Amino acid sequence: MMLMTRPTSLVSWRDFANCKGADPEVFHPSDEDELADLAPDYGAEAKAICEACPVLEVCLDHALVSREKHGIWGGLSARERRRLIRRRRRAS
Repeated sequence: MMLMTRPTSLVSWRDFANCKGADPEVFHPSDEDELADLAPDYGAEAKAICEACPVLEVCLDHALVSREKHGIWGGLSARERRRLIRRRRRAS
């Protein structure tokens, strides 16, 4: 019997993410902007999934490089990522 495996070049960091298979609404709520302003625990469920994720840093780097404008990526909301970018700019 021959086993079929996926070529390494097609394996992505996303294949190892804790959020793989999770409900996208948890990470990308349709009313994200409103929630971020009104709910102090906005993104708590997504951030809890991210907390122990083996690819957390890679995910965050992807979001920063790609300028993801919405959702929880690498354990940070869009607003938190913008703050991180500003802090990094000031520090350089």
